[in-house]
Amino acid sequence: MITKTRTTACELSKPGDNIALQVTGRVGNPLMLGMADIRDMETEEFQDLFIVCGSGTPKDCIKRCRGVLMEKIIQKADVIQEEHNDTKKMIIIATADDEYKVIFSWQEIFNTATGGGVAVLTERDGKPLGETRDRIDLISAQDYYAGSRYVRDLRHIEVLLYR
Repeated sequence: MITKTRTTACELSKPGDNIALQVTGRVGNPLMLGMADIRDMETEEFQDLFIVCGSGTPKDCIKRCRGVLMEKIIQKADVIQEEHNDTKKMIIIATADDEYKVIFSWQEIFNTATGGGVAVLTERDGKPLGETRDRIDLISAQDYYAGSRYVRDLRHIEVLLYR
């Protein structure tokens, strides 16, 4: 069973900014972030990422990109942890505009090297994502087959507890 805890207050730091990303679920501070909010967060740079799909077929190569680590965004949402071992049973679902979904475990994001490569991209090959529209992507740069969990047009991150 998956449990969700929602509160009604949402954070959007810049009034009038279009919502690019929502963070909901088992969080005390649901987020509705605009592109400006995301760009204002600390970013990491990644280089020479080969995007390979699950079959092993090369799909793309990203020479250079910048993004906000997913863990930083989730921390900003203030995850609700009622019991000591709750985080061991949490999953994080990242959903695209077209409903494509990828799943991460809490431990994977916060307790492994993989988490250091899961980022909401704001820039790719020197060009800002969202320049003409509110668009962001998500990459799991440490995956062997990074194409399997590459999310184009990321819109929603949901934190869930499995009981």
